[in-house]
Amino acid sequence: MDIADRMKGLAFIQVRAAREADGGLLDFSLSSLEELDRLISRDVAKEPAEPEMLAEVIGAYLGETMARRLGARWIEEDGKPMLDVATLHLDPLRQAYLRVTQGEGRSLAAYFRTVERTKESGTQTGGLEDA
Repeated sequence: MDIADRMKGLAFIQVRAAREADGGLLDFSLSSLEELDRLISRDVAKEPAEPEMLAEVIGAYLGETMARRLGARWIEEDGKPMLDVATLHLDPLRQAYLRVTQGEGRSLAAYFRTVERTKESGTQTGGLEDA
């Protein structure tokens, strides 16, 4: 199985988990990232027992949303799943980990918007990973 297929599979685990949590519909849109931010704030403990596992599934969903909406593609870099968005290489699993462990100040929807603006402007920025 290649990295894209693996990440898509994990993303659909997140879709199913959200539906089971409260009937939330995740459809790989910006509004679904806002919904996922809400679910994380509501359901994820301040210090989750397995933040890496949560981040992998949530990050796969974030990355798959960017792949579908921004024309990104999954790549493997140094053994890690990454996204290639135009000339940017992004780590959506890291962003999800920061969201899970650092809270609402790390909105997935805000990160998506930042990546979208950066892609549209054609700028290259090394600070995007800390957005």
